[in-house]
This record gives sequence, structure tokens and C-alpha cells, in this order.
Amino acid sequence: MEELLEIAKKSFPSMQEEEKINGLKANVEILWDKWGIPHIFAENIYDLYFTQGYIHASHRLWQMETFKRLVSGTLSEITGESSLLSDKHYREISLYQIAQKCAQNIEKNKNSEDYKFMDAYVKGVNKRIEDVQENLPIEFHILNFKPKEWKFEDTFKIISMIEWSLSSWNYPYEILREHILSKLGKETANKIIPIDSEMNVNESLGSNAWAVSPKKSRSKSVLLANDPHLPLTNPALWFLIHLNCPGLNVIGTSLPGAPAVIIGHNDKIAWGLTNVMADTTDLFKLEINPENEHQYKYNGNWIDFEIREEIIYLKGKSKPITYPILISKFGPVINFFEGYDRIFQFFIPGKYALKWSSSDANLINNLKGFKGVNVASNWQEFREALAYITINPQNFIYGDVAGNIGHQHGGKIPVRKYGNGAVINQGNDEKYDWKGISSFDQLFSLYNPECGFVYTANYNEEKSPNGLLIGEDQISPYRQVRLKKLLQSKTIFSIEDFKVFQLDRYTEEAAELLPIMLTFLKKNKNLNNYREIISYLENWDYFLTKNSIAGTLFKIWHHKTQKAILEPLIGKNVFQMFAGSRPFDLKRIWDLYFMNNEDKISKILLNALENTIEYLTTSYGSKPEKWAWGNLHKFTLEHPFSSANKEAKILNAGPFKLGGDGNTLNPGSYDPSDNFNVISGPSYRQIHDLSNWDNSIGALPGGQSGLPFHKHYKDLIKLWVTGKYIPFLFTKEAISKNIESKQKLKPV
Repeated sequence: MEELLEIAKKSFPSMQEEEKINGLKANVEILWDKWGIPHIFAENIYDLYFTQGYIHASHRLWQMETFKRLVSGTLSEITGESSLLSDKHYREISLYQIAQKCAQNIEKNKNSEDYKFMDAYVKGVNKRIEDVQENLPIEFHILNFKPKEWKFEDTFKIISMIEWSLSSWNYPYEILREHILSKLGKETANKIIPIDSEMNVNESLGSNAWAVSPKKSRSKSVLLANDPHLPLTNPALWFLIHLNCPGLNVIGTSLPGAPAVIIGHNDKIAWGLTNVMADTTDLFKLEINPENEHQYKYNGNWIDFEIREEIIYLKGKSKPITYPILISKFGPVINFFEGYDRIFQFFIPGKYALKWSSSDANLINNLKGFKGVNVASNWQEFREALAYITINPQNFIYGDVAGNIGHQHGGKIPVRKYGNGAVINQGNDEKYDWKGISSFDQLFSLYNPECGFVYTANYNEEKSPNGLLIGEDQISPYRQVRLKKLLQSKTIFSIEDFKVFQLDRYTEEAAELLPIMLTFLKKNKNLNNYREIISYLENWDYFLTKNSIAGTLFKIWHHKTQKAILEPLIGKNVFQMFAGSRPFDLKRIWDLYFMNNEDKISKILLNALENTIEYLTTSYGSKPEKWAWGNLHKFTLEHPFSSANKEAKILNAGPFKLGGDGNTLNPGSYDPSDNFNVISGPSYRQIHDLSNWDNSIGALPGGQSGLPFHKHYKDLIKLWVTGKYIPFLFTKEAISKNIESKQKLKPV
């Protein structure tokens, strides 16, 4: 371990010396604050983005490498057969090809501002890769390979990866509907899950964002908050950074591997993001020629698939694997889907093509959009920047120093000719294809509403604004209901109030369902043995804290009830695949499937409660004090190597006991098949008081550096877990009072 520590330390970049850097045009000053946030002061925008790339590669090179390989489908080259399923999946959806096309397009005009902007960042990354070749981060040392030169396409891969992760939540429900339809028939299937109408799901990719106008703010200025919920990774997904040069002064989150700031504020405006949860993916069932498996029917004719032979190299194998990809007019034929951090094979027969709104996206427009947001000074400029954005649609919550607030959708939504995207379409005729993609003018927009606040927790209260269908399936409304209630609970708000909101564990889901479940349960006789358990549930305040016993009982009881009803109907394996996202509504099942057969519902609930007690007793002992939610619902910040090597667990942080679930404002999404461990949550928290930018605060689940054993590797995780914040200092005066080190980069 001592040898590993020494190797790790050699990869640590200087954060305080004066250094000459080939590639800079002028001096750059970097002020590193106590929390590991670099405040970069450059004389021109080229040097600013060059330095951002250099710093990203200095602290997150391994993360950038793994992201790039994930998207490219080349993880097997360094990890072996364990990554083969992932590589096949990502070769099929072809994100790397989208990135390559975008890079080729931008490289055609090397005099464009887009090219210069990207070139500066990429050169900064490559300068660090060049400098660190002999002292690479320990992950490269352990796996015994060196990173290749960073390219434009690699940055586009990172952008495409994030976009895909925000888009790919929906099409698995098309697969689920197809399975249930074929197994149970439409009438019965529709009692279990809505077939042609709205379905609510507990997806892990939710977020919260809101802002209040000066008339509702104690400081008499806009207050804005945001916490995007994404997979909790080590290192953290985001890298906090402050970019300053003439004409630009912005601070917030950045994506290692890509330039600019994604979420944050500049001198004039602040903004936050949540996923609109638009349906931007559809599956099309292809009719295959029985005499030629390489042909499918389209407009009455058999036509050939385009076939792309993918070569996949595996570490430890002398010969690569050839993996053919079939491509139709609707998109590539796919065989896998993602769910709660795992990849599953299709469990329905047939061949299916995937159509995605970003398959033909020009990804530079996303960077151009965020560059525009970084310098916007008012609502009009903000919207002009968002008009460029082509990503899976996001809710942008806005506030400015003039006292204005707004809520604007940014991104592209499919306009369908046929159907609503809820079920798999036929793929044998162009009439089933999409009509096109939405224009910016069709997207939802709200500016300075009468109520004095804007908010989003991913649920679209209007499913078709301006006549444009966002999506038939929605994330559950519980967080949004809670957020709206809190925003209506007071007339004046402060930063302290917003902290309370972000850390809130109240569960509207339990408040709605538990009284109904208890009413049905009490129709059973001889419940004397369950008086203590029922008492816990009846006296619960619906705050799902880490110490809550009633919360644990409700969560397990709810899960066991769904399991008892659904496994016999849809199959054990299928239920387990979707147990994390829970697209099943108990109230719907009781009302429609059981036709108000209260005796049957009561017996199922009693049996499920017995199974709940048995599970908790077997796993945690017979004393209810041991059943606190945090004893099940734990979070560990895991280094990827720790699952393969016990000694690598030293690189982890945790486990930590957490409260919440996917339906609380302070969430902790989990998969019941993974022992209720937390897999996603607030990937970043920010709160801004626009009366004084130095009052901004935030939190990051991990640390700024991705270098194991570095002082900023996991120094922020305990603050995040305990609901504490760090300052986001903006003025040079405030930064200077909290400096850890100064660094000066000079041109050669």
C-alpha cells in the first residue's frame, strides 16, 4: 500500500508553483480555495478554456478516460470480459459515431469561433496528458496502459454520454408494456399498467429547482436553488470551477472532458437545471424477411439492413470479437436497455430499432448554447442561448439581478405522426415514423409569474404545452407536490429556508398511500400480534429520516405488496428489473385489477406485512429499534476498483446512513434487489442570493480531485451527507480570504 501511495502522490499536480506552459498566450492566475475550487483569472478566453482543460485533466484524467471508453464501447480493452455487455450496448446505440460526425463538421472550418473554443480546451487537456506521461494516476499504473491524445470527438462523447443518460429512461417502459400486453392481453394489462395513457415512474434521474422573486425574498433579491439528481459516482460527476476573463465571469459545475460551466451563475444571472423527462426515444418493431434475416419490410418492400461490423478487443484475449450492428431507416437494432446502473437484454421476442432525437444532433450547438448562457445578462439573451441547445430537454430555472425569474424548456422533442410513444410502434411503414423535431418556439416558457415563484421537480403539470406532447410517461408527482406546498407555505423566504427545502425528507407518497393500506389491513381479524407495528405506522409523521422505523416498515411493506401481486402476473425476473423504478401504481391495481375486492386486498396486505416483519427480523434482528431506515438505506462512495479488489476499498468513502427515497425532495434512489443501497441522489446542490454573489453556497458528494489520496479526493462527502454547505466565493476579495494556494501559469 505504501508503494501505491507513493505512485499516487507522484501524479498530484502542482497547485502553488509558478509554471511555464507551452500553449498559453498570456499569464493565467489560479486561486485555489480551501475546498479545492479553482478560480481561474485569464487575460483572454482562449487561455481560459485552455486552463480549464489543463485542470480537468490534472484532477479527473481517469474519469475522462473511463467516460470516453464507456461511450466508445472500448472498456473491454482495459478491463476484459466483464465490460463486454456494456461495450456491445454502446456500440449499438452508436454515441461514438455521433461524436465523430460532430468533430468532423467542426474541423472543416478552423477559423470559426466554435473551432477555436474547442481547440483551446482540447490543447489544454493534451498538454496535461503530455506532462504526466511518466507519473499517471494510479488507475493507469494498475491497469498498465497510457491515455491517448484527447480529440474533439472525445469531448463530444462526454456530452453525448450525459445526454443519453438523460434520454434512455423511457424506452424500457415500451418493452415492459409489450411484455405485459403479450402475456396478459390488453384489458388485463391495462389494469396493471396504463397502456395508452400516463404512467408515473420513480426514476433516479430527477432533480429539483426553484426561484422566488424579490417580493418573496428576505434580501429583496431573487433567491434560486437547484439540486440535480444523478448517479453518485467516485469521483463526483461534476467539477466545480470559476472562469474569469474580460467579458466572462462565471462559476458553477463543469463536466470533466468538456469546456464551459453547465449550472451556476455569472455577474448578472443564475440558473439551474432539471430533466423535463420528455420522451425522446421510441422503439419500432421490424418485420424480418423469413428468407433473409438481413432484410426488413419497409413501405411494402424488403430492404437490406446497413450492417456495421464492430471489432471489440478484450484484455487477456488474443483475438478480438466481431459484433455486427444492423441499422434500419428508423435507427440501429438494439438488444439491451439500461436500468438502475445495470444493463439488461431484451426479454421480448423480435427485432427492434431505436429512434432517438439526438441521433443527428450537432453537439457543438449544445456547447454554443451553454457558452451563451455563461455570458447572458438578461432573459432575452438567456433564451437566445437556449435556442441553440439540442440535448434531451431540460427545465432551466432562471433569476437575474434586476429581479426577474423564469422557467424555460431547452432542447428538442419529437413530433410524432402516429401514437404517443407509450408503446412500441410498427416499423414496416414510414407512416409510423416521426414527423420531425420541435422548434424552440413550441417549448414551454414562463416569465415573472404572478405567484412570485417558479419551480420544477420533473413533473410536467401541463403535459402538452403549446400542443406539443412532452411524453406520455411522467416521473411521479410527489416531489413536485411537496415543493409547491413549501413554496406556498410562507410569504418571505431566506437562504436558510431553501436549505431546509433541499434537505427535506417528507414523503408525500407515504402520506397518500399508507392510510389506505392501513384501512384495508384493518379489515383483517386478529391483528393483535401486529399492534406495535401498526402503532409505529399510525404515529409516523411521514418524514423518511435515517432514524425512521415506520419509514422502513412502509417502504418494505409497499415493496412486498407489489411483489406479491405482480410477480405471478408478469414474472419474477421482469418484476425485479423494474422494481427500482416502480412504474406500478398500487391504487390503480386495487381499483381496476381487484375491482374493489377488499377482502383479497386485505389478505395480500396482511401477508406482505408478515413478510416485511420476517425480512427485517432475519436481516436486522427482532428489535424494531434496529429497523431504522438508515440501517438499510446506505450510501458508499465507491471507487470502481473496489468491487474487484478488497484492498481497493481504502479508496471508498462510507458507508453512510441516509434518509429519503426517490420521492423525497432530499432523495436517495435505490434498487430493492440491491439491498436498498442508495445509487443516486443530489449530484450537486446550489443556493444563490442574488443580492450578494459571495453568499452563494453549494455541496458536492465527494471531492474536487479524482486522484486517490489527494487531500481533495473525498473531503466534501461528509459535509454533503450531513446537509452542510460550502461557500461559492465570487469576488476576488472574498476568494483571497479563503485561499489554500496560488498558482501562476506563464507562456513559454
